Amino acid sequence: MTDDSTTTLSLDEVRGLARSVFVAAGVDEHGSAVLADLVRMSERDGPRSHGLRMLPVYAQSFASGYANPAANPSVERIAPGVLRGDGDNGYYQIVAAKARNELIEMARENGVAAFSCANCHHLGALRFDTGSLAEAGLVALGVVNSLSMVVPQGGVRPVFGTNPMSFACPRPGGEPVVWDQASSMVALMDIRMAAAEGHDLPRPAGLDPEGQPTRDPNAILETRSLLPFGEHKGAAIAFLIEVLGAALAGGTLSVDNAKREAHGALNIKGGNTLIAIDPARFGNEAFGEYVQRICGEIEGNGDARVPGDGRLKNRAAAEADGVSVTAELMAQLRELQ
Repeated sequence: MTDDSTTTLSLDEVRGLARSVFVAAGVDEHGSAVLADLVRMSERDGPRSHGLRMLPVYAQSFASGYANPAANPSVERIAPGVLRGDGDNGYYQIVAAKARNELIEMARENGVAAFSCANCHHLGALRFDTGSLAEAGLVALGVVNSLSMVVPQGGVRPVFGTNPMSFACPRPGGEPVVWDQASSMVALMDIRMAAAEGHDLPRPAGLDPEGQPTRDPNAILETRSLLPFGEHKGAAIAFLIEVLGAALAGGTLSVDNAKREAHGALNIKGGNTLIAIDPARFGNEAFGEYVQRICGEIEGNGDARVPGDGRLKNRAAAEADGVSVTAELMAQLRELQ
């Protein structure tokens, strides 16, 4: 019989629980703090599929030998506006944290700067990369390619990953505008989460074993064939991200990420690129007013909302009330500590 009870955790308790799992897996003090904060922010803002539910995946990647818990990543400036990172087969967020201050300085110096990274694992929401740059007054675009699961329009086999992208910009008088989205109709972790919770997806997002579009998450996980959003338009975005992510960074192509299966690993090793733009160096002193005007035209326009602003409602609720965690997940996490 299934235990339907839940436990409510504060965000500090979420961070502490996550950190204990990372430490038990062999991650050092700094790395465990970086990754635990990512889990906390995912539970706070969403998507929660990237929060506590990801901890068994992180732990398995270390236990299998696929990811390096003791990674010592490196960052090198290879051009006036380009940083290149090597994750030492650890997690991207750790090397990204190491590069962040220098990337901000380079963007302010040159107007535009980019950070690319390979030899790393990435499972977090990209919005936390771009959002931190927007908080520093920059416009940001981040991409990462992933395991091939998305069938190109008209194709018969997956070529692209869910290949997410994120955009962020400062908003005068308010929180930065931050959004991220997959190139697939639905992110893979949301499909896994729907399957774990026993409900269908809100719309057809992949193919069933007969090759027909379906809302059944279990059928999609069986075929591992997801649909791109917007048909050929989403497939074009997935192509763009494969180039900006894997090709620029020298990361693993989506079609080659299946090599992880030799380790029984659940995560992937893609290529990551993060582009930072300083609007103050582009000659339009009214940049902030433009952003305010764009947001103002959306707000109060029927039920429309500024992209990504749903996270602010999630944040307020999580900060006030904590987050609810199922007994099943809590039991899993206790075993990992």
